[in-house]
Amino acid sequence: MVDIWTRKTALMLSAGITSAVGSLIFHDFQLLILSIIIMLILTMAFSMAQSKIEVIRMMPETKTFENDTITVILRIRNHGRSLGLVEIYDRLPSAMQIVEGVNKITLNLNRQEEVEIRYTIRCPLRGFYLLGPVVMRRSDFFSIFNDTTLIQEQSSVTIYPKVPDIKEVAIDSRYRKVHPGAVIMKHVGTGTEFHSIRDYVPSDPFKKINWKVSAKYRKLMVNQHEVEDVYDAMIFVDARELTRTGTMLRNPLEFSIKACIALARTMMKRTNRVGLVTYNNRVRVIGPGIGENHISMIMGVLTGTYSMGNVTLKSALNTATPYMTPRSPVILITPLDNDATVKDVVRTLSSKKYNVIILSPSAVDFEYEITRVLYGDLPKYHMVKMERENLLTELRSYGANVIDWTPDKPVEHVLAEVHAW
Repeated sequence: MVDIWTRKTALMLSAGITSAVGSLIFHDFQLLILSIIIMLILTMAFSMAQSKIEVIRMMPETKTFENDTITVILRIRNHGRSLGLVEIYDRLPSAMQIVEGVNKITLNLNRQEEVEIRYTIRCPLRGFYLLGPVVMRRSDFFSIFNDTTLIQEQSSVTIYPKVPDIKEVAIDSRYRKVHPGAVIMKHVGTGTEFHSIRDYVPSDPFKKINWKVSAKYRKLMVNQHEVEDVYDAMIFVDARELTRTGTMLRNPLEFSIKACIALARTMMKRTNRVGLVTYNNRVRVIGPGIGENHISMIMGVLTGTYSMGNVTLKSALNTATPYMTPRSPVILITPLDNDATVKDVVRTLSSKKYNVIILSPSAVDFEYEITRVLYGDLPKYHMVKMERENLLTELRSYGANVIDWTPDKPVEHVLAEVHAW
């Protein structure tokens, strides 16, 4: 688009119109000539301000993880007349950081000339982003018109949450689904992982005899193996409005998402099926599944999950119940605040023999992490903290494994505390 109404443009246009009107009033031929000259200059300047620019954005990678880098290449070609001094600028989301190169250039762009801009960006915050449009600013030879053109060359970028690789979590299920090659439940049975050695009995198959140990003890000994079972786990992630408490990078929701992905990956590695429930202004459910496509689906949903709304945990449970396996692990990742249905939900799940695990990022501690710098030690914080401790104690009395997650605890340390019978 051409920005016509600069101050110089307005003054010259006013002078041209005034001269034309004056020539008619005073019958002055010289004023008419002056008016024509001014209008010709404006017409020439306007035509010179037009441009035909082609912009192509190339990106080797459009999907990456938090704090990883992406290289952006812009190729700009002038298909019109030679231009004067031109400023070209590629718009970036505010969360993006340029770590190498620049996303703008100022140069003289001649006819059929092609230039290239190359820069590297990094984003510390997960989400879906759009790069662009490209902005081109220039003036005509007389500096009368300012040409600001938006070239709608946009590219989508996906930034996934980056989480540590957790080797194991101690989660079991009361409802075992025997399946070869699944997670080891640490019970004696017919599996592939060694458990212990015992004396031979006539019903044991000969292939289980450990001949080396038998020779040592001069009696037949057999190997025992661990039962291999799978379970279906359901993870609930609280994404209500209050989970934005804290900073953009350090808040309950960001911590919850990292914990959820780490848990899902770890459980799926052992051939367990994992489902996901997110609730903010609505409830979204992904049924239990397994495999790379399933974990990609979970990561995609969590990447686009933001703090909003105030849907209760009970509403989320009612929606997710048809997808849940009886007596299986249920992991609730929630600050527990401002939700009167939490106690009822935990009681209900425990009474139905679900293995309830609660990871609770403490919203009050995330808030205190910021306010204590400004206001010091606040008595209100200790009062709210005490109320929270009472709630956690009550939830533990229902049989749930409750973990209080403060901002100073890394994800891997918190998940090391996770266990269920």
